[in-house]
Amino acid sequence: MLFQKRFHDGIRHGTITQTFRAWETPRVRAGRPYRCPPIGLIEVDAVEEVRLGEVEDGAASAAGFEDASELRSFLQSSTTRRITSRSRVFRVRFRFRTQAVDPREAKQLDTSKPGLDDVILRLESIDRRSRRGPWTRQVLELIAQHPRTSAARLAPQADRERLPFKADVRKLKELGLTISHDVGYSLSRRGEAVLKRLKG
Repeated sequence: MLFQKRFHDGIRHGTITQTFRAWETPRVRAGRPYRCPPIGLIEVDAVEEVRLGEVEDGAASAAGFEDASELRSFLQSSTTRRITSRSRVFRVRFRFRTQAVDPREAKQLDTSKPGLDDVILRLESIDRRSRRGPWTRQVLELIAQHPRTSAARLAPQADRERLPFKADVRKLKELGLTISHDVGYSLSRRGEAVLKRLKG
């Protein structure tokens, strides 16, 4: 996510913990890390749609503004559509990531063409070496269709046993394609981009 330079120190120090965006649809998802150039990473905790008139001065302050009026002016400058108190905007709550980043998380965020080309070649290699035939796309599609669903429920849909299925998902995770949750999995940004490419 991009932020103006004036917000960077507040994000680093934890005084800015949310942002408001005049998006038509949400562009980030809760539970995922996002690059915040040039200061590092933020992790999104929640995304919700709210009416701008419901945003009070305290919430605007947590987004780095003096008050709700300044926030409204800022949002109007960021879009061509007319912004009023009845306009629906997205509130994104986040945390600045100060700890070292798992290398797999960096892969999860990489949707560059060279990165996608490389991982697709790796998937093709995995499928060629598999004794039971190609499986990588099937597993990606299952996770996309059933996010945060346990391996015990997903495996039978792939006609697999639970433990071998989990081992396959770990292979995809090492490539930065999946994210593990307390229950089940979801596709990372890279995983979504790869699946889109595979579907043509």
